[in-house]
Amino acid sequence: MIRRAPAWRNILVHVIASVPLALTAYEYITGTLPIVLDRHLVIRFGAVGLAFLVASFSITPISIVSGKTNLKPIRRPLGVYGFCYIALHLLAYAWLSNYFGWALILRDIGERRAMSVGLLAFALLIPLVLTSTNGWQKRLGRRWKVLHRLVYFAVPLSVLHYFWLERDIKDWVFLYAAYVAILFTIRLPAIRRALARKRQHLQMIASETKDAG
Repeated sequence: MIRRAPAWRNILVHVIASVPLALTAYEYITGTLPIVLDRHLVIRFGAVGLAFLVASFSITPISIVSGKTNLKPIRRPLGVYGFCYIALHLLAYAWLSNYFGWALILRDIGERRAMSVGLLAFALLIPLVLTSTNGWQKRLGRRWKVLHRLVYFAVPLSVLHYFWLERDIKDWVFLYAAYVAILFTIRLPAIRRALARKRQHLQMIASETKDAG
């Protein structure tokens, strides 16, 4: 069962998620949006979407390391916001960059590997978002966890999409790749067990120290 997060945590997630949209609205109202609007918004929404997606993927490893599950309730809203911003990323690309010229879009997907990988990552996220509610978790039972392992493919594919884009500066891509690799490593059963033993050992030492004091 997915528990509810404390109100302030949900509010904080919503506030952070609204900042990019609020900034875009402010730029539109004040006339400060860049001339190359399509590239500006495609990059902004894509970067924010990836950040939220990776943040959502980080919650379980953080829980494994800390031994606490208090952040797990915000995993879902982080993931949903990641999906929504990635959807806006695609909308900005299709609308502002191509004016819904499907022939151009299909040609782009066929010729640029970054586009096909990004589209595949987005397609994998769709069933995750649609079944992210408590109701679907109850209906699917054990199959819910199996289905939601699609995120193991969607996250690295999203980073690969970012890496394959034609950009000269790839510092952020390498940081994302390294961070995601660490998150996968923490999830490995052997690592999880080692971290659990280490945490228990530290708790035992702390308890003994407290009793001695």
